[in-house]
Amino acid sequence: MKPLVSGDTFPATQQYTYLNAASVAPMSKMAAQATLEWQEDLALRGTVHFDEEAESRVFDSLRELGARLLGAEPDEIAAASNASESLCSIAWALSPGADENVVSCRIEFPSVVYPWLRVARATGCQIRLTEDRNHVIDPEELIGLIDDQTSAVCISHVQYSTGQRLDLGALAEAVHAHNALLIVDATQSAGAVPIDVVANDVDVLVTSGYKWLCGPFGAAMMFVRRSLHDSIEPALVGWRSTSEVFDFQADKIAWAPSARRFEFGTMAYGCAIGLATATEHLLEIGVDTIHQYNLELAARLASGLADLGADFVTPSPDELKSSIVTVRFPGQDQARVARRLNAEGVVVSPRIGAVRFAPHLYNTVSDVDIALETLRGILRET
Repeated sequence: MKPLVSGDTFPATQQYTYLNAASVAPMSKMAAQATLEWQEDLALRGTVHFDEEAESRVFDSLRELGARLLGAEPDEIAAASNASESLCSIAWALSPGADENVVSCRIEFPSVVYPWLRVARATGCQIRLTEDRNHVIDPEELIGLIDDQTSAVCISHVQYSTGQRLDLGALAEAVHAHNALLIVDATQSAGAVPIDVVANDVDVLVTSGYKWLCGPFGAAMMFVRRSLHDSIEPALVGWRSTSEVFDFQADKIAWAPSARRFEFGTMAYGCAIGLATATEHLLEIGVDTIHQYNLELAARLASGLADLGADFVTPSPDELKSSIVTVRFPGQDQARVARRLNAEGVVVSPRIGAVRFAPHLYNTVSDVDIALETLRGILRET
């Protein structure tokens, strides 16, 4: 396999065997430079360069690139600070009532479910969660929880703990049959798995930027289907939510006629510029290309892990749908194994009483082989 990027594009990979994109991905030197250059310019020149016109247009490139990434239009993309913020905004905006329900999964990342649990305390809506035996979501069970009182189904495209990927198109069909909304957290897929929100009929999608998009902390994106712009009023509002961001009139809210109404205040603008640069780099390579490359790395890793006697928590390791591979080693302290790998420079995460590996475009076959050989030695220690 020919590497997708040169060795110096992601400087962290020259120091570590970095297999932890599902936690935090290294930034490319281009994205880091774009973020730092914006900060330095602001420090040296303030509003001389970053005037009101510049501030009003600061998210333009991120919206345009986010639209290309997700198969949307720029007016359907809002900039955000993180996915949790966006999920809170949409949950409170919908505020399902006592006669309604929201469907999700028990093994979800907490931020996907917590906003709805909080809303339920205020409105009395019902929260329905799948059982997820052995950390696997049964799509039929998930769909079976949806009925005519369902307001929204809120799920991750790819599960953080196991890498299980849901079929968004099939789920959207079931959700819309009951006139509910499909809300997707793509933090574990955007940048690594092709996404087309139009083809898959997604209503709302959020993604943080610091994982598979290889961007900085403090920047994220939110897609809101155009047909929903006039029917959903944001729960989190501020001066940026309006049609004219510098038309400061506190006695009325004239909503922006786009997803931009979900942008509500001053944020880490330099981070948004860094995320735009990171997203552009991935689009230049091609997310389809990255996805196939990552799956080949993950398949090699899974084969080697099986040879070492690993038990797979990730479902269907012979037919991987993402490059997250989570395993347990019989008779081993899983947290110790993860700590030892990190101490040896093989960067992974302990999750759900297991060890999670997550290779991405900056990794190579050599990285996988180093990780397996290092792991072989660790397993022999006890």
